[in-house]
Amino acid sequence: MKKTNSLLILILSVYCFSFSNNSHNIIEEIPVTQTYPINGTSPYNSYFGSGVYNSDDANWIKVNTPKNSDIVFIVKDIYSGKTIRNEFIRKNSSFTLTDIPNGTYEFLYFSGNNWSYNESMKNGRIKGGFTKNKSFTKSEKISDRIIFEYGYYGGGMTLTLSQVYNGNLETQPADEDDFF
Repeated sequence: MKKTNSLLILILSVYCFSFSNNSHNIIEEIPVTQTYPINGTSPYNSYFGSGVYNSDDANWIKVNTPKNSDIVFIVKDIYSGKTIRNEFIRKNSSFTLTDIPNGTYEFLYFSGNNWSYNESMKNGRIKGGFTKNKSFTKSEKISDRIIFEYGYYGGGMTLTLSQVYNGNLETQPADEDDFF
């Protein structure tokens, strides 16, 4: 059975009541859109495409974020170069990416503060980004690749993205071109 995932975006509405003799003016709807994404929002699906999921493999990655910045975490297949996930994760929290297909992946993340859906990225080709303390980070070492092997059912790992003395993961600075 194929599992289909969809993202539900909530739009809040404010209703103003005005009383008049005209029955068509009873309720006026003014939409107010969400400005701060929740964990698991995929803000760059229009650029990367929808996330790739395979519930038959049951692989997962739990990401613990830094205390002082939100991130957009991406998982990229190293052989095809395709980004299979882009997930917003709020600062000082965690999120688990589930149903990741078997394969070999690298990860990158875009961190910062003050998310805006109007922020222009990649010379205006992409909308949405952080407006303060922007930073792009990648992990290029072969030993840091995330490998979910074929022939095995379900596996996972936890990544804690914070500076730790004598930690076991060394990341490198990146830029918009590495990320997008």
